[in-house]
Amino acid sequence: MARHRVPAQAFRNFLSILLGFVLGGVNNLMVLPWAFGDNLSSWGLIRVAAAWGTLLGPILAFGAPAAMNRFKGSADEQGRFGELMGTLAWPPIVLFLAFIALPALAFPSGVADLLGLVGKDREAVRPIALLAGLQAAQVYFAGFLSTRLKTALATFARETFFKFGYLALALALGMGWLGEPAFLPAFVALYGLVLLLLFAQSAANRFHIRWRGLGDLQLLREVRTYGATMILGASAMVILGQVDIIMVGRLLSLDQVPAFTIAAFIATVAQIPNRAFQRLLQPLLAQSLHQQNDTETWRLVRLTHTSMLLAGGWILACLWASTPEMDRLLPEEFQGLQWVILTIGAVKVLQGSALGSRVLLGQSDHYRKTIGLNWAMVGLAIPLNLWMIPESGLGLGLLGAALATLSAVTLSILARQWVVRSVWSQWIPNGRSLLILAILVMVGHALHLWEPAQSAGLMLMVKSAIATGLIAAITWTLNLAPEGKALMTQQLKALRD
Repeated sequence: MARHRVPAQAFRNFLSILLGFVLGGVNNLMVLPWAFGDNLSSWGLIRVAAAWGTLLGPILAFGAPAAMNRFKGSADEQGRFGELMGTLAWPPIVLFLAFIALPALAFPSGVADLLGLVGKDREAVRPIALLAGLQAAQVYFAGFLSTRLKTALATFARETFFKFGYLALALALGMGWLGEPAFLPAFVALYGLVLLLLFAQSAANRFHIRWRGLGDLQLLREVRTYGATMILGASAMVILGQVDIIMVGRLLSLDQVPAFTIAAFIATVAQIPNRAFQRLLQPLLAQSLHQQNDTETWRLVRLTHTSMLLAGGWILACLWASTPEMDRLLPEEFQGLQWVILTIGAVKVLQGSALGSRVLLGQSDHYRKTIGLNWAMVGLAIPLNLWMIPESGLGLGLLGAALATLSAVTLSILARQWVVRSVWSQWIPNGRSLLILAILVMVGHALHLWEPAQSAGLMLMVKSAIATGLIAAITWTLNLAPEGKALMTQQLKALRD
């Protein structure tokens, strides 16, 4: 049954995320630069506020989504899923009130100093706190929907609907219908609207909660231990995902944040396949581990590695092939970001290729091993940022922020593979992985060096089409994605019949 539902769910996730990227592209590349005009620091503040919310929200959730999937089987068998949901709801509420809401209300000046906000930007402390709470609640309800394999609903709300709302706010600002001081509160309200949509979707999928929580002390202890351990490990990943934006804002200036945001947005297109499948992989692996189905577990892990490396790498190859044309299309202040885009894109592709082993460790009994790995990655990324970004260091600026993250992620992934091998005697990357990487690099770089004088928009599409055709033909010929080839062959045969 899981196999039957995965392709449809993954495809719907892909479409929602793809549409979200299209809306985000229009917004980031056209509407937001026009709406904020010369006041890029205000746009930078919105981006930094969103980064803090994105950073703090999953931490406040206290590992709830992973715990929901890990303990769903045993909780369902005992008729205690509502109690499990109650148990997992209390830590986010207590953490938000004690460590976010109370300091923001009682000591806003101190919090502003901690966040590095100056001048009128210090007024953003309370909106940032509210963003963090809303993000935590979104993570909680999106996690519940993943246990029902209703990931397409959550993806639509958090990707397509949110990006559409953000675009509408930017248009309202540019047209003068919304004042600049009201933009951040409206942005926070949009997060609240997404939360209401997620809650309505959860209610429609039989969400129920028992606030008293689990009465079984042994199970309660396991859930609390797992949640605490997961948040220790997962919070490091969240910090790494936002630290570059925060470092750029603090070590350079808020004016530089939009340029890094543009580069990161373009590069993050390579993460679409990963984001489309991530919410599905967690419950599927949790189910196979619960059933002790080793064959299905390793099939999912290996399939995820190959498909995410190939799909994300294909998108990055198209991006690198057409970056000269993108440079001609972007506004002058956002040009010259080719190497930043490539570096951030490489981070996204590597993270996607390692998704299976990361989820496997997180859902297995060896989840504690992820803590040291993830925090070592953050411990490496922060000093690398401090060394690579400012003029007092290497002076690489935006590229330094991207390289710092790439270095930390690469070392972390290698260490994680070593852990997987030491525990299960399995090594996920193989000769096929190296062959895929070699093909992607050769195709992308060869087309990158070709710079015809024709229309930039036209050549962007032509280069992407050529890269897609070459990679698809080589992949098919060398059988680099056997399951995908078998599925496509089956579909073509069905059409002919």
